[in-house]
Amino acid sequence: MSDPPEITNEPTRSQTSFAPVFAGVIALGLIAAWLVARGGTKLDDAPLPVIAKVPVFSLIERSGASVTGDDLLGKVWVVDFVFTACAGPCPEMSMRMRSLQGTLMETGRDVTLVTITVDPKTDTPKVLARYAKKYRAEADRWLFLTGESEPQIRKLVLEGFLQAISPATEDSPIIHSTRFVMVGKRGHIRGFHDGLDVTVRDQLLYDLDKLLAEDANDD
Repeated sequence: MSDPPEITNEPTRSQTSFAPVFAGVIALGLIAAWLVARGGTKLDDAPLPVIAKVPVFSLIERSGASVTGDDLLGKVWVVDFVFTACAGPCPEMSMRMRSLQGTLMETGRDVTLVTITVDPKTDTPKVLARYAKKYRAEADRWLFLTGESEPQIRKLVLEGFLQAISPATEDSPIIHSTRFVMVGKRGHIRGFHDGLDVTVRDQLLYDLDKLLAEDANDD
C-alpha cells in the first residue's frame, strides 16, 4: 500500500500564477475607487469658452437691496436656479452650494454665489431670507435673488443663462435646470456644471481658479 500524499502549505503552481493577477485586480479597484472619491479622472485643462454675455437684469436680494448685472462685474460668480417650495432637486442643489461656499471661504477664493428663484410670486425677499438662513448662506458671499414676475425670470433663465425652464401646470411643478452656471469677470457665461453630480466638484473648482486667474479684460 502506498504512502498517503504529503500534506503541505506550499501553494500550487496554479495558485501562484493567479496571485499577481488577483493583486492587480485589487490594485485597479483601489485606483478606481480613489478616482471616484476625488471626483473623476484627469481634470480638463482646456481653455474655458466665452459662451454668451449675460443680459442686463435687475433683481431684488433677500435683504431688499436691488442687484444688477453691473454689480457683479469684476467678480467671478456661480448661479443656480431653485424655488423654496421645491420637493425635487432644489434642496440637494442648495446643499451643494452650501458646501461650495464652505470650500471657497476656507481656501480664500473670491467667488460670489448667486441663487435665483424661479417662483418669484411665492419667494419674496422675506421667504428667501428664511431659506438662506436654513442653508447658512453668508450675506456677502451668497446672494438670493427674486424678481417681479415669472415671465421676467423665465426669460432671464432661458435667454440670459441659456437654461431650461417650464412653468408649473395643474399636473406638475416648475421644471428647471439643475446646472451651476459659471460667469466670468466681464459678465460672460464661461461654463456649466451639473449641480447634482458629486463627481464634478473638483472640475468646478479647477475652472473657477482659471477664471480667477484671468484679468477682467481677458474675459
